[in-house]
Amino acid sequence: MLRVLISLICLQCSLIPVSAEDWPFWRGLHRNDHVATHSGWSGDRWPLTEEWQIEVGEGSTTPIVADGQVITMGYADEKETVVALDIETGKTLWKQSYPAPRYGRYAVGDKGLYFGPTASPEYDPETKLVFTLGCDGELACWNAAEQGREVWRKNLYEIYQMEQRPGEGERNRNQRDYGYITAPRIYKNWLLVETGGKAGTICAFDKQTGRQVWASEHQGFAGHSGGLVVMNVEGVPCQASLSFQEFLVMRLDPGHEGETVGVYEWPSAYANNLLTPTVLDDTAFLSSWHSFGEKNNPTTHRVRVTLKGIEKLWEQPVSSHLCSPVVKADRIYIAGPELRCLDLNTGTTIWKGAGFDYGASCVLTKDDRLIVLGNRGKLRLIDTAGHRQSDYTELALRNTLTKDDLWSHVVVARDRILCKDVRGRLQCLKIGR
Repeated sequence: MLRVLISLICLQCSLIPVSAEDWPFWRGLHRNDHVATHSGWSGDRWPLTEEWQIEVGEGSTTPIVADGQVITMGYADEKETVVALDIETGKTLWKQSYPAPRYGRYAVGDKGLYFGPTASPEYDPETKLVFTLGCDGELACWNAAEQGREVWRKNLYEIYQMEQRPGEGERNRNQRDYGYITAPRIYKNWLLVETGGKAGTICAFDKQTGRQVWASEHQGFAGHSGGLVVMNVEGVPCQASLSFQEFLVMRLDPGHEGETVGVYEWPSAYANNLLTPTVLDDTAFLSSWHSFGEKNNPTTHRVRVTLKGIEKLWEQPVSSHLCSPVVKADRIYIAGPELRCLDLNTGTTIWKGAGFDYGASCVLTKDDRLIVLGNRGKLRLIDTAGHRQSDYTELALRNTLTKDDLWSHVVVARDRILCKDVRGRLQCLKIGR
């Protein structure tokens, strides 16, 4: 009887999810940049205190937060390193390294801006496994409960033979290739990865063994976006991604794994489809600053997905550089080159304000404020309470750790803000009340 009771307790413990204030995945716990953390705004001030700062190695990987650990990646001394830090002290809990180049093997363009690993890690609350993807295609699984013990590892370039991403025309104008940068995504017992190559644009792996389970019907290059999303289409679970030159939706249900639902053309002048699509029911919001040919026209579309394909609902000539659309009630927020609030149903601009240089990311807090981190380290707090403002309302502005390029997403978790720049400086700010 005692043995049965102990087994039941252990089972219950294993099923305990991560904290509601954690950030275990790309774009946070709910994968939509909404957090359960209060902004800390007291009515007349925004008290932020630096708790710690550490060097973790070059790269643009966004940290994740799970079970009190901050897990991220960096490049130094011809190695990529996965490191876990105590969120309260910044003390290193464990780290694991493997040999790796500074760039993906076919990298071309913007080498002064992007180097080292870029994909965000993915954490599995069920198994305590962490999945990482390096810029040269090193896909790995680590056990966070066992000092980061390596569980399995493989190289996507070597297995799937993805070629260099092309540019435009005979002279390959505007060619860009940053290696592998899209975060892996857990779905049930699978790890979904944008592999590219002839095997399929997306492959699913057994998350515990790394064995390939299936490959997508669609074959094409892996993209440069932040992550993969899951959506429900007419009751069918589907996976969606903004790949190299298209918005791609495929089925995940048994017997139809990887079958194409629809392909929506989304050409980019610089192979820079960087924003992760934002899903709302059976619709998705697509945005890109570098889209639609040589004119390099910024654009945002809302599309509806059915099992028969994808249709456009509206289009507006506005966009973000890096920040995926954040949806709340009947409004959409995108940051860069200015913060904009758009009407959900039409895409028209309700208000705009502040400049964020080239890159920015934003998070919507529990008390309906936007925490926005712009390139070069400007951190702003914007009021959206009630979501009925007709004007841009900035509450506070802070300088963070850097004046360098900052491509990593701002992370808000456990009453803290994490900021990380491309040189590997990681700063933890405590939110006061």
